[in-house]
Amino acid sequence: MSAVAGVPLTSSRGGGFGQLLRTELRLYLREPMLLFWGLLFPLILLVVLGVAGPSKPERSLGDVRFIIVYTPVVMMLMLTVLSLSALPAALASYRDKGYLRRLSTTPVGAVRLLAAQVVIDFALEATVVILLVVIARLAFSVPLPQQIGGFLLAIVLVMAAMLALGVLIAAVAPNQRVAAGIGSVLLFPLMFFAGLWVPQAEMGAGLREVSHYTPLGAAAPAVQNAIAGHWPGTVHLLVLAAYALVFCTLAARLFRWDR
Repeated sequence: MSAVAGVPLTSSRGGGFGQLLRTELRLYLREPMLLFWGLLFPLILLVVLGVAGPSKPERSLGDVRFIIVYTPVVMMLMLTVLSLSALPAALASYRDKGYLRRLSTTPVGAVRLLAAQVVIDFALEATVVILLVVIARLAFSVPLPQQIGGFLLAIVLVMAAMLALGVLIAAVAPNQRVAAGIGSVLLFPLMFFAGLWVPQAEMGAGLREVSHYTPLGAAAPAVQNAIAGHWPGTVHLLVLAAYALVFCTLAARLFRWDR
């Protein structure tokens, strides 16, 4: 039985997707640096911020504790690292090596490989979000999301936007190295507007307004509001939905299965 990228070429369309998921997950778990930065580092960062940060509410942060403000920011960091590193690098590598072209002629299908990558990233990101919520609650008394529906909607929308951006990077990057470079470059401005270095509450009024129209700048306050028991701002949700739609549309139009 021959294989491409670890995927048996004789898999049937009906039963092959589960096997494809397992194969891609095994390949994913063989990347120790990716697992560290995407899975372990956000958990470590949350603990460090919780231990080292101020324990009392900060007036500059709207009379909210430091760790409560930064828990959603750490979530955004994790979602961005996984979406802009793992997904585009893998897909660009598969296309550069000819795997996608060869898979498109087999029962497995290149589209199913793309779907498997998205499903795996989505599941891993959801798992880490849960871990972050649990650790923040148990270790630092960060409230569980009081508006659970709004929290889930905001998280799903930011996942959709970031994964669509990851596929868009894979669509235009000629190889794995370029895909990784583009993802790394985009990470810094995205996380800046999310408030990683300067909390949004401490940004100037103009800069804060601009941040709310960026993907993660809209995501962070949406999640913060849901944790506090408020429905995420309509503008923030619409911004996230718009980015998800635009990135997905561009990725679909520009994506190439072959070099």
